[in-house]
Amino acid sequence: MVDRSADKKAGFALVAVLVFMLIVSAIVAPFALTARSRLMIAANDTEQQRLVMVADGLVNVVAGELFDGSATSKLPQNARPARCHAGHFSFELSVQDHRGLIDLNAASDELLAQGVASFGFDPQMAGEIAKAIVTFRSPPNAFAAGAQPRSSLGPPQNKFAGFESVSELQEFSALAAIPLRDLYAVFTVDLKQGAIVLAKAPSRLRNFVNTASQGEQPADPNKNGGSLYTVEVTARRDGSGITGQAGFVIEKSALAATRFIRISRIPAAEIYGPAASVSSISCDALFGTAAAQILARWS
Repeated sequence: MVDRSADKKAGFALVAVLVFMLIVSAIVAPFALTARSRLMIAANDTEQQRLVMVADGLVNVVAGELFDGSATSKLPQNARPARCHAGHFSFELSVQDHRGLIDLNAASDELLAQGVASFGFDPQMAGEIAKAIVTFRSPPNAFAAGAQPRSSLGPPQNKFAGFESVSELQEFSALAAIPLRDLYAVFTVDLKQGAIVLAKAPSRLRNFVNTASQGEQPADPNKNGGSLYTVEVTARRDGSGITGQAGFVIEKSALAATRFIRISRIPAAEIYGPAASVSSISCDALFGTAAAQILARWS
């Protein structure tokens, strides 16, 4: 005779075990998914930091080449980017010679107006903003009675001294909404030259600068090289959104011919996918043979 009560008990126990396993799975699964997500985020953060370190090191490589003369003939120096590939990684480089930018402390109001106009201001408004810049930086008039005049377009108080950073332009009401990175792409504060070299100017600025107001341009702007550059490197794992950036204003040091110092960090760009319009060349041409070999082994 079959013991149906035992079968019922066994069936109930099986159902109870299955229900228990479902409950445990419902509790544990979110923790497992969270742990997996955190592990992936940590891995991506580690990869990003590694790419930042690589980009930072490549900035130093390019800076050294710029000041020992080996890079002047092969690198575009008007902010036009170039890209190379090594293994599963790509590296994008842009170099801007500051002789192609407008110095806020030395340029005339006419040249400053041309730079401001590159942001879309009409000539009259650009001229008024340029005059406000000159007023802001100019020393006070010791013979003027009462308060020194200031422009309504400028900050609440004139500085009466030179700009220490391009970021001070955002204190001007008309320029406050312009991204800081865009301001850095047109102006500089460290060059101490009143004119620009058009061959080194970025394309957006070159279209606005009046060549007649710039005096005599050097026949070969690469002959002597510059003393101040912006160097930016973006390192990217191909096929992913993991990217590392490094960008600095660098200046030639008086200590040795190939030495340089970092003056300031450039605001980071918004990271998108790699632009199809960027020219692709060998890493050897961008960073030199030794660096290219290291990148090939690293990647």
